[in-house]
Formats: sequence, C-alpha cells, structure tokens
Amino acid sequence: MKTERNPMNSPTPPQNRPNNAIEDHQSGFAAISAKTPVDEAFRTAFLQNKLLIAHTHPGLDITARGQAIAVLVDRLGREAATDMLTRPRPGGVGEGIFNNPDFKTSWGLGTSFSCDYVCPTPPGGNVNTWLYITATNRSGLGVEALVSYYGQDTPHFRVYDWARTDPWQIDIPFTALDNYLTTITAHGARYPVLSVWNGTWSIATNQYRNQALLYNQARGGWDLVYQYDYAATDAQQKTGWVDSWAPIVETFQSLYVQTNPMGALDAQVISSDNNGVWGTWELLSSSDSYLRTDNMGFNLVFLDPNYAFIVNS
Repeated sequence: MKTERNPMNSPTPPQNRPNNAIEDHQSGFAAISAKTPVDEAFRTAFLQNKLLIAHTHPGLDITARGQAIAVLVDRLGREAATDMLTRPRPGGVGEGIFNNPDFKTSWGLGTSFSCDYVCPTPPGGNVNTWLYITATNRSGLGVEALVSYYGQDTPHFRVYDWARTDPWQIDIPFTALDNYLTTITAHGARYPVLSVWNGTWSIATNQYRNQALLYNQARGGWDLVYQYDYAATDAQQKTGWVDSWAPIVETFQSLYVQTNPMGALDAQVISSDNNGVWGTWELLSSSDSYLRTDNMGFNLVFLDPNYAFIVNS
C-alpha cells in the first residue's frame, strides 16, 4: 500500500537514489518477525554491550557516564547491570562514528538518518558471537535499525525502539530481504549493502513518531517497515546518551581476525527547525562527528570523513 509522499510534515526521502512513492510494508515485516524465533540471549547482550560502550565512552565525563548507565540499568535491571560492570567482558566499538555533543542536539522538531550498511554475508574471519552494524538518528527515544550477526549464521535486520517498553519490534533474516540487498562501488571495490533510513519527528505537541524504512532495490523506492507514535518531551529527545552514535561496528569479542569488509557508506542527516520546516539532506561531516575505535583488530580500509568508512581485520 502506498503512503503519502510527505505525511505529517515528515522528511523527504534521501536523494541519493531514485525515489518512487513510499510504500507501507509494516504488516508484511511484522508477520515475518512474528515467525522468527525470539533470541533472548541476543536481546540481553544488546543492552549489556550498550552499557559497556557508555561506561567507556571517551566523549563523556564521569557524570554523563553515570547518567547514561542509569538509563540502561532501568532497562536491564540492577542485578544484570551490576553483573555486567563487575566482570571482565570483551566488546565495544570496533570502529564507528559518534556525534559531537552540539550536533546531536542541533535539531528542532525532527531528525532523520540514512546510510548504506556494508554487510557481508557471512561476516567471515573469527566472528563467533554477536556483531552489529547500527546507528541512531540523534533522538533519545528513536530507533536503531541494525544489521545483526551471530557467528557465521544468516544475518538479520532488526529494529530496536528506545521509546517502547517492548522495544524489539522487527526481526527479519537476510533470506527474506532479496529485494533490499544490492552492491555498491566505493573506492574501486564492490560492497554488499542494505540501505536504511530511520527518523523521529514531532506530529503534535509532546507527540512523536518513529519510523524505519528500507530501500527496495527491485522497485526503486523506500518501504516503510516500522512505525510507532508516542508521547515524549523535547528534553527526553535531546538529553542523555542514547542518541550519540551514528554508524558503528559494535563488537562483542576482544579480537577480530580476517573479517570481511564492513561499515557504512553515504551517511546522511536531515533535521527540521522549531517550526517543523525540514532542511536538506547533508552528508555526515567531520565537523559534526568523530571516529571512535576500541582497538579490537579492525583496520580502516578507507574513511571519507565522516560519511563513509570500511573496516576489515
């Protein structure tokens, strides 16, 4: 089913590829997700690793780290969080981009992010546990539309909604994403990609909408795969730590060896002002963000500051 091109003062689609009208595919993605077995270990690991990233974040002072950890403790439970912080555990950011503090709050009533995740199948090398390619759109209660690996198994596309008490909403194996996967040339090499777009914007006073979309390569347009409307304040969207990362390779091992190239291309952001008027899509720049690596064996193949990067090991 087609939707309005720009419903509820939403952002226009990213302009880096042909755009037919957005189509609503929420019901189809929800049906596939309902048939996908729930992986409770993955869900726990997702938040536990975020706790580690917050606790070691070089861009946060001690007070800010404490505030970030408190948010995650509420979701994990104090016992699980305490266990995580008191035992050795590898993991963190293999490589990726984090937003500067001023940039992550420099939007009015809406913010959106889009990129091409470079997601090889399989990840290769010695990957034997979880590994993510993920990003936020600068909103504290937005969504993460991510690629999730476990070992050399089939990758999954997943959506985690930070605005919900039941945050895991979409879980689709790559075997069901043929129309969305393609290859793109960058720096003379071909890379397998999944094009994602997630946005958060105000639809009424203290009311927001989260969306996640995938680019349908077969028909040449964006497919809406997830949407959620909820109550929130401007302060909830612009304070805290959750909105701090742009595309990152999120890791769970202490060392990576001989992995296939992965990362993100064409990372773009757009925002609306305090009147709800949207600007234009712009590539993520080095003046707005910085590169973080936790030295786990990944090497930069290239970095286009800061809208594209590829790593291998």
